[in-house]
Amino acid sequence: MYKEKIKITSIDVDCNFELKLSSLFKIMQEVASNHCETLGASHYDLLKYNLLWVVIRMEVKIYKSIKLDDVVTVTTHAGEQRSFIFPRYFQIYSKSGELLVNVSSIWAVINKDTRRVDIRPQGIKIAKAEHDKNDMPLPEKVSGSGSVVVDERVVKYSNVDINSHLNNTEYIAFILDTHDLEFYKHHRLCGININYDKEIKFGDKVALLSNKGETREVVSGVVNGVNHFTAELEFDKR
Repeated sequence: MYKEKIKITSIDVDCNFELKLSSLFKIMQEVASNHCETLGASHYDLLKYNLLWVVIRMEVKIYKSIKLDDVVTVTTHAGEQRSFIFPRYFQIYSKSGELLVNVSSIWAVINKDTRRVDIRPQGIKIAKAEHDKNDMPLPEKVSGSGSVVVDERVVKYSNVDINSHLNNTEYIAFILDTHDLEFYKHHRLCGININYDKEIKFGDKVALLSNKGETREVVSGVVNGVNHFTAELEFDKR
């Protein structure tokens, strides 16, 4: 079990002094990356074999909001590898040990040139599977899709990452930006399940489509008429 203590700073929070979901995803990405580095399976280690890590699905349950200046403990561990699927789990705890956030995710390894999943990646070190009593089931496919265009974004330099595509945390920023500040003053995001179906690249024009319910919303990202991601969001009223 890998652990890191993180202090929440002003750049991590929104107008409610609460940790933004996009910031949460960035924290998890860095903690997972640091864990992989200790195992000899970092980005640089995979590049030796012309491979890249990518996240396919991620489900997040937020039981209690994390706020400015909070110091939290982020734990992560790998689950049992299933064919080309690499499960990874995260739990985030308060100073007192209260479980604040619970996450399950599915990762895969792709070929850097073909951008296709490598079914049997050779040479990379696989983390030993661990289990925690709080582990959630692996994320399922999001049912439904967005139906009404609510925003359009073009992927630019600041949105891409070391894999030269839209970073998984930027998908979250795109989704959250479909609502205004007034919405977030009266609603708290308490969960998200996102399926990353296709790679979004620099210069792509992403149409964001929404299907809104009272406490549930489905947002899809469409490029050239093809669905590239779908996310299901849950909100509580403040």
